[in-house]
Amino acid sequence: MPVAPLVLLGRAVTFDDESTVIDDGAVYIGADERIAAVQELGAPAPAGFDTAATVDTGGTIYPGLMDLHNHIAYNTLPRWASEKRPADEPWERRDQWPDDPSYKPKVGLPAKALCEIAGEAVLKYVETKAVIGGTTAIQGAAKVPTYNGWLVRNIEKETFQTGDTSVRQSVRKLGAKKDFATYRKAMTKDHDSFIYHLSEGTASKLIDEFTDLKGNECLNERLIAIHCTALGDTEFKAWNPESTVVWSPFSNLWLYGKTTAVDKARDAGLRVCLGTDWSPSGSKNLLGELKVADICNKNLMGGAFTDEELCRMATSNPADALAWEDRLGRLKPGLRGDVLVTTTRTSNPYRNLITAIERDVLFVAINGYPFYGTTALMRAAKATKAEPIQIGSARRSIVLVYDGYPDADMTWAQVLEELDSAHRDPKRHERKRQGKRKKGRVVRMQPDKPEDQDLTLDELTLDNVPIPAPDPLTHNAAFFRDVSKRGYHGGLLNKLRDYYR
Repeated sequence: MPVAPLVLLGRAVTFDDESTVIDDGAVYIGADERIAAVQELGAPAPAGFDTAATVDTGGTIYPGLMDLHNHIAYNTLPRWASEKRPADEPWERRDQWPDDPSYKPKVGLPAKALCEIAGEAVLKYVETKAVIGGTTAIQGAAKVPTYNGWLVRNIEKETFQTGDTSVRQSVRKLGAKKDFATYRKAMTKDHDSFIYHLSEGTASKLIDEFTDLKGNECLNERLIAIHCTALGDTEFKAWNPESTVVWSPFSNLWLYGKTTAVDKARDAGLRVCLGTDWSPSGSKNLLGELKVADICNKNLMGGAFTDEELCRMATSNPADALAWEDRLGRLKPGLRGDVLVTTTRTSNPYRNLITAIERDVLFVAINGYPFYGTTALMRAAKATKAEPIQIGSARRSIVLVYDGYPDADMTWAQVLEELDSAHRDPKRHERKRQGKRKKGRVVRMQPDKPEDQDLTLDELTLDNVPIPAPDPLTHNAAFFRDVSKRGYHGGLLNKLRDYYR
């Protein structure tokens, strides 16, 4: 997709090593998709920008956010909680709640059905759900087929046009020596990152998972460990301090009533990143998860993290964890032009990002290409094929159809039509859509939770398992009512509403 040079004017928050913030800044993104300069507005422009589109954002410019833990195939579903388990008995292990009687009909089967009969619409909907919260790169799409029409970056498959991927992942618990050896080699010899769910829950037995990694020499600097809720000081101090812990506080509290001691992990030298997990037990987007991190920091950790440290969990830290520090995560010359622009609510640029909600997101570009924003800013950025989208009470524009990418052929209106059809009459929708795409190709997704991958989809399933309407894009009143009544957070997540008033 050709990229025209772009200049963004506004307060620039770079997340560089000096924490540079330029109040009257200009961010130059060239036709090579890279940032050419980040400088004061009055400084001479770099060469090649004489005819560039110039966008006076009137807001604050950040690097695009990076969600380092997600399961995107489930993100059209609403929040889920057990209908039987007592309110004072949170789950203790991640292998317990998939056996709850309501899990399969409410989560596993609807996700499987939607991914089979409306895969492309699901993919576009969940990507849109991420990008309206400022996310430009997302993890958790390993089971999505090869699809040349992505909106946000797919972390597992991103090659930056080199053809070489550098990220491995496993949702399944490792057990066999050969499996540990495979990932150890990938981290040590190939220098690939390895994203792994570790010790998720509160049961002390889960520490064995950490012990197994240590015994198999997998506590490598390239290890990116998700959750780690069962671990404490002893384990964190025994870890390679250059490793990474990925924190999903909403999901932790919702399922287990406890979240990871990331303050202890940080004190032991580990890097901390954020991830939203998935919609059945998580936030709707990374901006929402930043607020939950803020709540936990204030109420559970005594303010151990500064606002800047919290914001780095969604920007520079994930880039460093993936060894992509020369590509993403900062506003810095030579890096890719992934940017987020929000309104300016406060003089503290980091507090500004933490308090920003969906209606504050004014503009999002990836590789310098304008994909989402207000109609005025998208027009100023010379976005092509932008179409209207309603985000709560706000009107925005989004680009889902791209020239030169045959897979990217579904408009937002078509996405909504497809999902509505699958919700109202899944059997009829399946018969209507399968084999009807150009050249007979159908985009099918695959849920990546191990307990759901082997579920069988048939007409009986489509008759008896209700497929819900898509989970709303924004943190709305219904979301907060649901949060206040369910889950195991003891009321702590009720504080999230205060950010959205």
